[in-house]
Amino acid sequence: MGIKTYNTLLYIFFPFIIFFFFLRVALGKEDKKRFLEKLSFISKKRPKGEIVWVHACSVGEVRSSYNIIKNFLKNDYKVLVTTNTYLSSLDVKNTFSKNVLHQYLPLDINFFIKKFLKYWKPKKVILIESEIWPNVIYITNKFNIPLFLIQARFSKNSIKKWHIFSNFFKNMLEKFTIIIPQSFLDKKKLAKYTTNKMHIVANLKLSSDKLKLSIKEKDNLKKYLDKRVVLTAASTHKGEEEIIINNLKDLIYKTNTLLIIQPRHPSRSKKIISLLKKKNLAFKQRSKKEFPSSATKVYLFDTFGETGLLMSVSYIIILGGTLVSIGGHNPIEAAQFGKRIIVGPYINKIEEIIKEFLAHNGIEKINKNEQLGQVVAKLINDKKYSKKLSLNAKTLTLKYLNTASFIYEKIEGIQ
Repeated sequence: MGIKTYNTLLYIFFPFIIFFFFLRVALGKEDKKRFLEKLSFISKKRPKGEIVWVHACSVGEVRSSYNIIKNFLKNDYKVLVTTNTYLSSLDVKNTFSKNVLHQYLPLDINFFIKKFLKYWKPKKVILIESEIWPNVIYITNKFNIPLFLIQARFSKNSIKKWHIFSNFFKNMLEKFTIIIPQSFLDKKKLAKYTTNKMHIVANLKLSSDKLKLSIKEKDNLKKYLDKRVVLTAASTHKGEEEIIINNLKDLIYKTNTLLIIQPRHPSRSKKIISLLKKKNLAFKQRSKKEFPSSATKVYLFDTFGETGLLMSVSYIIILGGTLVSIGGHNPIEAAQFGKRIIVGPYINKIEEIIKEFLAHNGIEKINKNEQLGQVVAKLINDKKYSKKLSLNAKTLTLKYLNTASFIYEKIEGIQ
């Protein structure tokens, strides 16, 4: 398959693509105020000056690009950030000034992408991780705009899918000026499909700034924690809350421990509340501005933009996405706060960084979810070991601080 075949198929199925898109809008799965941006309707005026376009899929990927964006801003660029999700749009809005504009990425239809590029006229285009959109890549290249794929990451499943269209995949990868894999494992996977030498391996998530928080909010929240051990399940996915509760219910009841659950998607809070009621666990809800009392067993942290606050008051962090087959989320945020971090068996997205943390005794990994209670109890009771684990985790984050500047210099060196 080539780009012509790809576009022919898109034109044939265009009515169905539009139908399902508007169905998603009707079901509340798209931003109802700004959904037309995905049809290449521009909602913001292009500022004067040179623009760099950065595209990331969702919150984790876009956050990892922030230090790169800051480097461009320091050098008088304007930055256009495109994402696919509503939560990521909020994150961009809450983090940056007017010099960073956010738009949703248009659907990868030839004429949508042409219109988008002709309007914004970016000097450089940066795609994050596995954001391989054929028309974005081909048309950007046709317009002679330097194109970069940074912290490239492809799962085994996505590589298998692309292998079916290996010539098409190879052709797309050859359009990139620079490809920077996020791990040596990803470099090895990509080497089969591109002649790009990929001299650099770097992961921006490892050099992210420490999450910000309100000291006033922290001091206020700590009043309600009443010297309790705060055990946080951060960025949880469907199925993980039940695994955590089933394995920790006895510990929560028998010790002075407060379990905080922070769902990756706060919209799941109703289902989590149903589970807590079913398990007869007394809970309070952050989004309702409630605070935990001495009788509270679970505090549902179902808000957005307060992860820094959550990390700051936690003692132990169970990393979401590792107890079910999601593949895990970035452990660096918790490590920067010097927390005791536990990951489950499913770490395929973060495998290399977890291996490094394990090698430096900076993280606890369980091979079976049934081991969760035992490991949590160990971290609560063995103060000496627990302190060493947290110190090792925090120290390890210091080695990644210059990654963003290094990548920026490589990108900026291409004219």
